[in-house]
Amino acid sequence: MRLLFLLFLIAFSVQLTASEKTLYAQESDSYITEQSELVFSEQELRWMEDNPTVTVIGAPAWFPYEGFDEEGQFVGIVAEVLKLISEKSGLKFEVTNTNSWSNTIQLGKVQKADIISGSTSNPQIEKQYRATYSTIENPVVMIARGDIHHITDLNAAKDLRIAVMGQSGYGQEIIANYPDIDFVKVDSINEALLGVADDNYDVVLLSMAEASYQMAQLGLYELRVVGITDIHMQLTLFVNRDKPVLWNIINKVKKSETTQERHQILSKWVQYKYIDRSSPGRMRVSLFLIAVIMVFLLYRHSLLKKHSRQLKALSQTDKLTGCCNRLYLDQVLRLKIAQSQRYKTRCSLILIDIDHFKLINDNLGYLQGDKVLAALSGLLSSRLQSGDVLGRWGGGQFLIVCPETSLNEASRQAEEIRAAVNRFAFSGGGEQTASFGVVQFNDNESVEKCLSRADDALHSAQKNGFNQVHAS
Repeated sequence: MRLLFLLFLIAFSVQLTASEKTLYAQESDSYITEQSELVFSEQELRWMEDNPTVTVIGAPAWFPYEGFDEEGQFVGIVAEVLKLISEKSGLKFEVTNTNSWSNTIQLGKVQKADIISGSTSNPQIEKQYRATYSTIENPVVMIARGDIHHITDLNAAKDLRIAVMGQSGYGQEIIANYPDIDFVKVDSINEALLGVADDNYDVVLLSMAEASYQMAQLGLYELRVVGITDIHMQLTLFVNRDKPVLWNIINKVKKSETTQERHQILSKWVQYKYIDRSSPGRMRVSLFLIAVIMVFLLYRHSLLKKHSRQLKALSQTDKLTGCCNRLYLDQVLRLKIAQSQRYKTRCSLILIDIDHFKLINDNLGYLQGDKVLAALSGLLSSRLQSGDVLGRWGGGQFLIVCPETSLNEASRQAEEIRAAVNRFAFSGGGEQTASFGVVQFNDNESVEKCLSRADDALHSAQKNGFNQVHAS
């Protein structure tokens, strides 16, 4: 019966719910693509040369993701991820052990470690650490005793005693998404599983990888998966906000990973986990099926992302220039300014207007005007800093959103772009110039007010004779 149930779960997991479609369709930072070419900037290469060793705080027993074996070696999926990053970047990782997750958080605050691993959407970490691109995703499942049958969703189980990892990122997401359910918060995976086995709780919510590992460790063969939630545990590396260059490096390496490399990480760990353990034949079959489900979910996830990127290319990209369109750029602008307010960081805007663009259309025709716009978009894209977002604002205007950038830094960047435009030979359009308005977002300022100041700065540059950079 358990084998049939697990086969049912495989079929169940194939069905894509509406919430999953929304999750993938609304994925942030859509301009990030998987398996991009790994090329480090000069700044990043210098940083790695000056900082060859990166400090990491590792959880003592957060298996299968990370932990320390009997010889004190850091092992698990996170260890494999760090090993891959080390092979691609040359960085070395020095891992410090802690005795609990709470101790990990406190140690991260005191020692200012470079990296802490965890699940995304974790407010305990995000004030001091910034999440990198996540490539390892695992569904959160419902675990119960054999006397409880299949549960369709969490709302169907709201009258049961449901235990959840209260300090985990996905645990806090579950609690926030289901305010009508009175969850029991637990501090450890073992406490949760043993509590279900001892009838202290009816159901426990864990990621599938955590559940399969700990049930085998504790010999809790009477427990089983009875349902899959709409929440996914996304494993990520959080980088100290004082190390923005390291954040860029880790992100670049993560985005260069192939689907095969991710499968190898999971497959290697699954073999390591069970190869030396003797368990009943039915348990081995169940664990094999769980591994198949995990690999299948990763494969399905990659297909969904590919489809999602195609849809976003249509809805978020300006067809003529290839950069962000006005609608999506407005969303990005509001997101970046909200992050700037929350984390007390700087954010600047560069508003660009092609000088006398109307004359180009009137004298040379709209087709030539379109060619000038497309060429300028390519030139601007080549001059972006890491984290910048470029979009067409309308007509002959473009806007660059520059997160974590001061007014002086953005002004220097605008001046470099202005000089590059002067040097650029536009096909059929001859020499062209552009004017620039630069502003930095002020505390408690509305998005509309900031844009209005950028527009005023641009007009000042044009009144001063065009081909100017004006900052205010």
